[in-house]
Amino acid sequence: MTATPETTNPEAAEVTLVAPDADKAAAHIEASKARRASLVQSIHRRTPDITRRPWESLAIFVGFTGFYIWFGYWLVVKMHVVGFETLDRLNRALMIWHNDPAKLSALGFDYPPLATLLISPLAIFPAVTSSLWAVPIASAVFAGLTMLVLNTMMRRAQLLTPLRYAALLALGLNPLFLLYASGGARQFIWIAFVVVAMGGIMAWYITADVRFVMLAGLAFSVAALSGYGSLLWFVLTALMIGSILAKLGADGSEVEGTTVGFAVPTAYVIALWCVFNLILLSKPFYWISGASDAGGGDPGTFTGVELLHDTLSLVLYGAPIAFVVLPVLIFVGIARNNPLSLWLGVLLAAAIVSPALSVALHLTDSPMQMRNALPILLFSVIGTVWIARSAESNNLLVSIALIVALLLSIPWTFQAMKTYRYQNLESNFAAAISTRDSQEGATTASGSKVGVRDEQATAEYITSNITNPNSILTDNAQTYGVMLMTGRPDLFVDRVDKSDGPWKAIAADPAQYVDYMLLFTGGGDLLAQTYPNAADGSDPRLPVIYRTDRYVLVGVPANFDPDGGSSLSTQTSTNGASQ
Repeated sequence: MTATPETTNPEAAEVTLVAPDADKAAAHIEASKARRASLVQSIHRRTPDITRRPWESLAIFVGFTGFYIWFGYWLVVKMHVVGFETLDRLNRALMIWHNDPAKLSALGFDYPPLATLLISPLAIFPAVTSSLWAVPIASAVFAGLTMLVLNTMMRRAQLLTPLRYAALLALGLNPLFLLYASGGARQFIWIAFVVVAMGGIMAWYITADVRFVMLAGLAFSVAALSGYGSLLWFVLTALMIGSILAKLGADGSEVEGTTVGFAVPTAYVIALWCVFNLILLSKPFYWISGASDAGGGDPGTFTGVELLHDTLSLVLYGAPIAFVVLPVLIFVGIARNNPLSLWLGVLLAAAIVSPALSVALHLTDSPMQMRNALPILLFSVIGTVWIARSAESNNLLVSIALIVALLLSIPWTFQAMKTYRYQNLESNFAAAISTRDSQEGATTASGSKVGVRDEQATAEYITSNITNPNSILTDNAQTYGVMLMTGRPDLFVDRVDKSDGPWKAIAADPAQYVDYMLLFTGGGDLLAQTYPNAADGSDPRLPVIYRTDRYVLVGVPANFDPDGGSSLSTQTSTNGASQ
């Protein structure tokens, strides 16, 4: 009904005002119904999914986490196979809580911020970090989370319970997986959240529930600030979501809304991190080029042929299952019109080429490391899980093939770890398991010394003899191991306390501020560069208090003159020692 301007009846006048609004509201309701009917995804309603089994998930998480902590304690504390990158991050976490003054800026820019911040609760109690118990915990928790999510993915793929558990055990005992899950490596932090994101995407594809896309987006936002390499899979996953929705017939607004909703959390945290870099360093993208790895060496140069050869070697020895899984994913995606299978193949291919890509773009100081096979291995497992889901009647066959392949890869990868060209602690890990002998003093394939005996001895001397806060000047970028094992970062005047500028001013005239200097003798120490004779113990003005092969603790007498002249005694000083 439509009223005319000539209507004089009051009731009719009321109709004149209300009827058009009612018509608009009704039209809007009908349009909304039609819109919801056209949506590919489920909105505002739960869809059928697997039955929740919280106790099973908890058992998987606790079981694997506990195992990796137990094994990691043996590996780190007994066998002394420990990565210094982990010690550096744990020392930064310790300084967040216990430095003088305590500072969140201890996070620094050398590592993605969440790679340190997420393990910082381990440093609330210094005894946990100084005893090295925190080292295996720092990675075991995230390895346990990875296993929990993989178990849920296998349930959605309808793998039988015994086969699920067998596959998880076979993967969990893979020597490369075992080393990095129990050795405190930061790789498992971002890998865990990428796997969570992949679990969300698989659940979304199966249930059409858009909430899983949002979960994946949040997981990627954490992964991005835990490991910058995860951004590659974030971008590809965003493209995957849009492509799959378009293929399923979603209109433009649904594709755009879902993709933007997925991408916003990660885009926000990256933008925020760029702002921090801009404010503090005047370089908004410093986080891309400035990230480093303690123990990383000269990346050297690679030809295209060398990169291809090394990539094939990385896959062959670290994740040989990928040679089978990748072509099968692509075949299933094309032959069966299965878009998720095809895109999982793209993600796996990206995992394979990303180490070479990072070398070509000069984004790594540790090129073609064997640990780069971890993402390849996990994407291969995820791809196989989806192949099993897509195989329907052949699900059992694919599940058994996955287990057999993972079991066969255990001795194969273990042998490769002994001789692989680009590696960190893989050969020492293999030697520790083979011989049951401590690796203290052994040499890595790159020539670095293994073990923490010097750090432990120096830390023990300091905690036994020095009690005055801020009495030891040191370059924490090199002496973090000693600082960590003292459990007392407040004893040190380090570069985090008041930033590099004031620290360098103190280093130029240390006698006014400190009683001791702790120097690293292996190169790169700013104090050792300023006082080279002190580092080798030949400066008579700075008497040696304690030394090991890696470190030297020197006294700084009150009348020390950094410009030369000094009437110092060459006898051992006890200034600042506990009385």
